[in-house]
Amino acid sequence: MSLRPRSGVQVPPLTAQVARASNPRGTTAMWVRDRLDGLWRDEDFDAWYPRDGRPGLSPALLATVSVLQS
Repeated sequence: MSLRPRSGVQVPPLTAQVARASNPRGTTAMWVRDRLDGLWRDEDFDAWYPRDGRPGLSPALLATVSVLQS
């Protein structure tokens, strides 16, 4: 597997607007994104992945999920 960094991917503005309009108090997923986004970047893990092969899962996303599971 290889790493294709996805850091810096933003939620489209219209999607964010609709999410906030339909959930004014927010949701758990919105809270996690607002507070933990940017804590890890895919580039922080690039030495762990070979340069060729099929794309692997985002290591930053995997790190976040691992922390939330503990």
